[in-house]
Amino acid sequence: MVLFRFIGYLATKPPKVSALGKSAFCIVVLGDVGHSPRMLLHARSALSAGWRVDVIGYKGSRLPEDLESHPSIQFHFLSELPRVPESMPRILYYLYAPIKAIFLAFQLFYVAMFNVPAPEVYVVQNPPSIPTLHVMQIVNWLKQRHLVIDWHNYGASMVAQRLGKRSIFTKLVERYERLWGYKATIHVCVSRAMARDLLYKYEKRGKVITLYDRAPESFHRLVVEETHELEKLVQEQTLNRTFLPTIGANQTLFTEKNTTNGTVFFRADRPILIVSSTSWTADEDFQMLLDAAKQYDDHSKTESSGKVNSFPKLLFVITGKGPLKQHYEEIVSKMALENVAFITTWLSPEDYPLLLGSADLGVSLHTSTSGVDLPMKVVDMFGCGLPVCAFKYPALEELVVAKSNGLVFESANELKSQFVQLFKGFPLSDPETQAQLQGMRNVIQKTFQATRWEQNWNSTLLPLLRNLDKTWSDSQMFAERPVYSLSPRYDDNTPEEASANEYLEGEVEAEE
Repeated sequence: MVLFRFIGYLATKPPKVSALGKSAFCIVVLGDVGHSPRMLLHARSALSAGWRVDVIGYKGSRLPEDLESHPSIQFHFLSELPRVPESMPRILYYLYAPIKAIFLAFQLFYVAMFNVPAPEVYVVQNPPSIPTLHVMQIVNWLKQRHLVIDWHNYGASMVAQRLGKRSIFTKLVERYERLWGYKATIHVCVSRAMARDLLYKYEKRGKVITLYDRAPESFHRLVVEETHELEKLVQEQTLNRTFLPTIGANQTLFTEKNTTNGTVFFRADRPILIVSSTSWTADEDFQMLLDAAKQYDDHSKTESSGKVNSFPKLLFVITGKGPLKQHYEEIVSKMALENVAFITTWLSPEDYPLLLGSADLGVSLHTSTSGVDLPMKVVDMFGCGLPVCAFKYPALEELVVAKSNGLVFESANELKSQFVQLFKGFPLSDPETQAQLQGMRNVIQKTFQATRWEQNWNSTLLPLLRNLDKTWSDSQMFAERPVYSLSPRYDDNTPEEASANEYLEGEVEAEE
């Protein structure tokens, strides 16, 4: 043990010259760093708080310009082994997974131990669990630092989706996650449901808090003049679609500019812009959206037959990358749709909020493998003041309140009915007069947009990070029932929720 600690001491190098004398903050995400928005938000907040930041992960999507060029952040990219295709036999997954885990474990250990200057705290994303948790627990023990685990979901639940809950491999991952994720100075959760899970089901050691995702200030609703300048984002991909209106001079797909007085207004013949972001994996049933769109298309043709068409055309823009993208693109290409069209694209971190800010509606198909995580895409949409239709599952009510800031559905038919309800006779040239959608926007603005990520991070996590030794010692005073904090819900201004929070606080006091 003394020898191991001595190795850890030798590896605890002083900060490099580029550190400029600042304390260090190390973020570990065994995934595409550019496609890990929550961890990038942690990095921004840490930089704003005065830390020097090191980020360990995979180099994939383009990084945001403000982080890539920041003098106080350094990225340490790992070599990534290829994934086993979804179509390959399961036995190959069983054979390949251990080899990949061992390769990544040695690589991560070396980079975290010897390439990164000694940080004050390691912030580790979970999942993926293997080999992140055990490697960083060992590195943290050797260097005698503090470990923060940011629980986005459970690794075991994601493996179970692919291999089944009864799989031996799933059970091994669950035991691994329980063992190596047991202790940390702070366990950060994305929902109150997950915080309760960690406290009472898994009995984690350390302080358990809920840090809700919030969109940064760059996410906001665009006014019509801004939309006019940005519609080339969609227009370039839709020029050949016959169902869309003709685009003339001083026009975009959605807006038109009066050359006489320079005013910009929405076109009366524009399509409805609906956006959805997806990882194109099995935990999002994209077929449900296709079925709902087909049903809306059939309904609009039937209802408007021989009459004035009161159902506008729908343009779905689907952003994201993933293994099932090509599969669904082939399905869409074979669908006979007249009043609906789909576009699949990948947007830069700078363009993505602009698309959300100009859309009429967002759709979330996230189903949650664990039932206790929350969809980041809805957070982004709310950040832009965009109402959503979201697939219903237990924890979702912490974010989407039905008929208040959005609608929830459980089937393609329900989603189709919501499209019909929202868009029949929709005032295309003056969308703000649609009472239900505008009412949802008002609720989002008053509740969700009142607090942004930076404010939430500074009030919830920063005080604990400023005094990590005290945070850890306080959590050990009641180790059999760890001290925890559950942040207020997004919509915690109602009397019912206030009384619920009081009950939880009273319960903790009774235990202590």
